[in-house]
This record gives sequence, structure tokens and C-alpha cells, in this order.
Amino acid sequence: MSKTVNNTKRRLTELLEPEFMARLDSLDILSRKILRGRLHGERRSKRRGQSVEFADYRPYVVGDDLRAVDWNIYGRLEQLFLKMFLEEQDLT
Repeated sequence: MSKTVNNTKRRLTELLEPEFMARLDSLDILSRKILRGRLHGERRSKRRGQSVEFADYRPYVVGDDLRAVDWNIYGRLEQLFLKMFLEEQDLT
């Protein structure tokens, strides 16, 4: 564990009773993940696609769609880069 995590745990054990800390360690927080996957439009895709949420840049390759070129980056670096976006998935 990192030093920050260890310091935080030490401070918590100083403030809270050991029995309570043991009960906290046994809890699983799964509800957010389960719920997030079941709501419409809440699941993120690892694939790239067209959406409004920016994901990454990648170098331009001959044959790529010029509409995806980030011309602001080209103006600064004088190299062509494409803006990549997260692919939207409809879960219904």
C-alpha cells in the first residue's frame, strides 16, 4: 500500500474502535457497480467510437477521416492527430 493509504488507515484506527474497523473491512461495496451497469447509458465501452466524451489522441494514418483531425493540436505541433471518443452503447 502507498504511504498515504497507510497514514489514513492509521489515523482512522486512532479515531475508531478496532471492532468497528473490523466490521468495515468485511463490507463489500458492490452496489454502485451493479447499478451502474443496469442503467441506460451508464456503462462505458473500451471500444472507440463517435460520442461527445473525449477518450484519447492517436497519430493520423493515411486513410483516416480528416473530420476527426484535431486542428488545434496540428497548429501547435505541426503533426496530425485524431481525437478519439468513447463509443456509446445502448443497453436496452
